[in-house]
Amino acid sequence: MKLSLHIVFLTLLLLLAGNEAVDYSAKQPNIIYILSDDLGHADVGFTNGNIQTPNLNRLVSEGVQLDQHYVQQVCTPTRGALMSGRYPIHTGLQHELIFPGEPWGLPTDETIIPQILRQYNYSNHAVGKWHLGMHKWSFTPLHRGFDDFFGYYLGGEDYLTHIHGNGLDLRSDYFDEEGNLVDQLRPDLDGRYSAELYSEHMQNLFGKLKTQENPFFVYLAFQNVHAPHKIPQHYIDRYSYYISDPKQQIFAAMVSAMDEAIGNITRSLEENGLDENTIIVFSSDNGGNVNCVHHYTSSNYPYRGGKRALYEGGIKSPSFIWAKNRLSPGRSSALIHVTDWLPTFWSLASLQGTLQPNQPIQTKPLDGVDQW
Repeated sequence: MKLSLHIVFLTLLLLLAGNEAVDYSAKQPNIIYILSDDLGHADVGFTNGNIQTPNLNRLVSEGVQLDQHYVQQVCTPTRGALMSGRYPIHTGLQHELIFPGEPWGLPTDETIIPQILRQYNYSNHAVGKWHLGMHKWSFTPLHRGFDDFFGYYLGGEDYLTHIHGNGLDLRSDYFDEEGNLVDQLRPDLDGRYSAELYSEHMQNLFGKLKTQENPFFVYLAFQNVHAPHKIPQHYIDRYSYYISDPKQQIFAAMVSAMDEAIGNITRSLEENGLDENTIIVFSSDNGGNVNCVHHYTSSNYPYRGGKRALYEGGIKSPSFIWAKNRLSPGRSSALIHVTDWLPTFWSLASLQGTLQPNQPIQTKPLDGVDQW
């Protein structure tokens, strides 16, 4: 690619800056992966001027926009590919998504990102949508290498009541002082918008992480902009004067709500002094849903198709990587697939193989490649 030209350029700048510059290539980075849900290629401000995403725009301007970043055509396959570094055809996740009550998930004999990073002394935290299995505890985040989880197990829910079907699916999972898993449902958060809850949780998490010496990995999977389409009115008001269609106002407002949450999160990252050694990757899980229920629709312009299609509109994601002390700003046309992030994060955590894991790591043959 890879991202090497951006790395070389930034290294030269650091050398020219003098001996006091920190060599971040010798430090294990904190890693945050932000995954949007059903976000189309033209649903963000840096590709569509009608959508207000100033915080994403800023991160893109300071990072590297990934012009050929590909995912799978629908939710569960992409999430499984990201976590395992393997194509869905190799993990059994190629068949659509996991519906409530279905007894399957990402196979437990797959070694996934947090299990690898744990061997390099990372703490691992999951926030938002899981959708990789829940019919057995062994499929849930804390049994897959995460230290804690705040979010929901299923594929979608109400943004305010957090109800899916007839049940509440918003929970805080953690290990108590004796090492027992606690699965705490959160009826106390009824009426709170999910993006705002995730932002608040992340800010509290950073307050704790700033005191630890070891690096961290955060997987932040937003609910926005998946159906059902709900959003507090004050977000809609931003679009009332130049988008006439009420449903399109709601959709654009949902994107802006996610962007505002990301702005609050990155601001907290900086306020807690964690930004200098943190890498952020942003992408969507699939193309925008151009045939969505009740005609709330996104845009994958200029690409054909959308969610569930194998045309570029269904698998090409608006994406970027932000690493202020590791990459110079710019754009990359390198071909990247979501499976590439596991080997890339592994390479970063091991300092390109110079650090040995605490215990030997066994994976099945990876489909992704190290893009660093």
